[in-house]
Amino acid sequence: MSVNKSEKQELLEKLNELLKKQSLFQQEIKELERQITHLAAEVTKPETTQVVEPEQGVSSTVQKEKYVVRERPAPKPYVRKEIKKQPGFWEQTGISSEIEQFIGTNLINKIGMIVVIIGVGIGAKYAIDNNLISPVMRIVLGYLVGVILGFFAYRLKRNYYNFSAVLASGAMAIFYFISYAAYTYYQLYSYPMAFILMVIFTALTVALALYYDRQVIAHFGLAGSYIVPFILYAPESSALVLFSYMAIINLGILFISTKKRWVPLYYLAFVATWVIFTWWFASTDYNNQLEVSLPFASFFFILFYLVLLSYRLILKEDSRIDDIFLLLLNAAVFYIIGLQAITDYTDSDKLQGIFTLGNAIAHGAAFYFIFRSETENKILQYWTGSLAITFFTAAIGLQFNTCVAAGLWSLEGALLFWIGRKRQIRLFDYLAFAILCISFFAAISNWLSLSYSFNSSSIGHIYQPILNGSFISSLIVVVAFGFVSFFNRKVAFSRLKEKNWIEIFDIFFNVIFAFTLFFTFYSQIDLFWNNIELHASYQPDSSGAWLKVYEQLNSDIFGFKGIWLVNYSLLFISLLLYGNFRWIKNSLLNGFLLAAVCVFILIFLLSALPTLSELRKSYLAENLPANYSVNIFYLLIRYVAYLFYGLLLYSVYRFSLPFLANKNFSRILEITISISIIWIFSSELIHWLNLTGSSEVYKHGLSILWGVLSFILIGFGIWKKKKHLRITAIILFGGTILKLFLYDLTNLATVPKTIVFISIGAILLVVSFMYNKYKNLIFGND
Repeated sequence: MSVNKSEKQELLEKLNELLKKQSLFQQEIKELERQITHLAAEVTKPETTQVVEPEQGVSSTVQKEKYVVRERPAPKPYVRKEIKKQPGFWEQTGISSEIEQFIGTNLINKIGMIVVIIGVGIGAKYAIDNNLISPVMRIVLGYLVGVILGFFAYRLKRNYYNFSAVLASGAMAIFYFISYAAYTYYQLYSYPMAFILMVIFTALTVALALYYDRQVIAHFGLAGSYIVPFILYAPESSALVLFSYMAIINLGILFISTKKRWVPLYYLAFVATWVIFTWWFASTDYNNQLEVSLPFASFFFILFYLVLLSYRLILKEDSRIDDIFLLLLNAAVFYIIGLQAITDYTDSDKLQGIFTLGNAIAHGAAFYFIFRSETENKILQYWTGSLAITFFTAAIGLQFNTCVAAGLWSLEGALLFWIGRKRQIRLFDYLAFAILCISFFAAISNWLSLSYSFNSSSIGHIYQPILNGSFISSLIVVVAFGFVSFFNRKVAFSRLKEKNWIEIFDIFFNVIFAFTLFFTFYSQIDLFWNNIELHASYQPDSSGAWLKVYEQLNSDIFGFKGIWLVNYSLLFISLLLYGNFRWIKNSLLNGFLLAAVCVFILIFLLSALPTLSELRKSYLAENLPANYSVNIFYLLIRYVAYLFYGLLLYSVYRFSLPFLANKNFSRILEITISISIIWIFSSELIHWLNLTGSSEVYKHGLSILWGVLSFILIGFGIWKKKKHLRITAIILFGGTILKLFLYDLTNLATVPKTIVFISIGAILLVVSFMYNKYKNLIFGND
């Protein structure tokens, strides 16, 4: 009796349903055995009485009946005794029967199919190289091998399902291989015909993989199609065909990968595609084909990106470390290839910036879709957002000059910082930190660019103070850093778990904010005086270039520049001391500012005062070059500097020292300030003696001054009960006496000697009297 195919299919389906029911019955039996075992272990419960009420309409004289139900103990389940079986020889060697079965029924057939495919390729190449048979016959024989494998796959499907799937996958790989060779090497097909065949084979591969529900078919189809470029040499003219063919294959294979959740198939397609594409791009066959490389690289990048997102958004799978690795690798390979292709094609930075911005938009779109999706995939969301931010930051640097880029980077960093703190996203804190650092270094580059090479005989471009891109950009950077510093302090109380990170931001960005604000105006003051030097020693020609007229530059202009830079620094530190006292109230910043005060005191004494002396010498000089222009401000500038220095000392005593916890540092600072005041008075005395033409500049007048200042310092130390100031004054007295005996005695006349000795002696006697009078006050409370 003959049975048709539909009846066979119905019987097979019934058999599968019965097998499923049998499995369910076994699970229910096991569950019943478990419950019986549990009941047998319990202690028998006491009697329970159920009272049954009479139905309505029954006479009340009928008494209620009681039924007693006793629970019987459950019988003990039958436990089958397991008989331990002695391990056989193969089990003792570590090779179990399961491993043997896997190798024999699963692994060997796949290896065999790979070998067959390689054999077909080698045979085809041998036939081609030796011209054994005609091109048409080669292609026909290749198709015939594929048809034979397909026939055996069909015949063996019912009894040997897995083996049949391997044969079917091998057949599809051979069809891919032969069709590619027929078009590329023999031109047996037109381009439309080859394209249609590839689409048909891809559709068949997809259908077979879904029909068999076996990932191996897709693997063989993919491996067979991608092995072509490595077995047969592809000429330059076939690049467009090759990547069109790869695009079709990837569409089909990745559709299966997404539908069946076959992630290894996605990995194989990813690696094979980019390896082949990179191999072609790096070879001599590339020949600067931007019209081929960029569109196909973009297609593959978007395709793999969408498949990765489909796993996480559509299929609701959690992200793993390999997903992030592939995400970054896909982005990096595409960007490097695309940027290099554009660079080889044209040197335009604008196109490179536009391409980089396109990458940022692509990753930003992915971030938006993840953010708007129902899934809570934070890891993937943060990484796509980070890539979008990274490429956007790079696009700014490529598209704009340093001045514009510094401002845009600072605004971007401030915005990221605000979003990160509002949304409690630590990653945005890190990104903002990095971008703000980039903007800071860009601002430094802008400051350094505002300079001239005065050793050159000509200067081509002149910068205008304030009205330049560097100053405007620096102001934007200052505003951004100020916002970050303010907002960091504002949200610090709501994020106590991240106290250490917030403190790092608080310290770092306050310092960077102050540093940026300082050099924003410092660079403009420097530029202002450089322009004065330029106008004094250079003259413009008809073309707009500045030609050097005087070989010797005006050094006094550099001196004035140095004085005004020091004045500005003293004013800046004074304002910071007031700002910290009035608003910030940060003890760590106060300590940092006091350290800066000590540095600028040394700069004022060791640099500014000698420069003031040089300006005085220029004022008194008679024969100066024509590019020098001396006026009364050469003398008055020193008193302007004294005003700024006095403002600094007032700020230290008023806004800093009273709130300094470390008393030792406070004493050192007071001693430093006292010595600096004595130094300035000495410089001023020398200044006036030089103006009057005195020949005894460093003699008795200086000794008398030191004695008087030592006396005043001791009196102040007694009044304020500051022992360290009194000791400093005594040391100064000792130095004065040494100068008196070692220098003044040998260089002074009799009358000046008398005056000096009487003056110093009188001062010493008064000091001794003060110590005796106030000894209880001094030594009782120190």
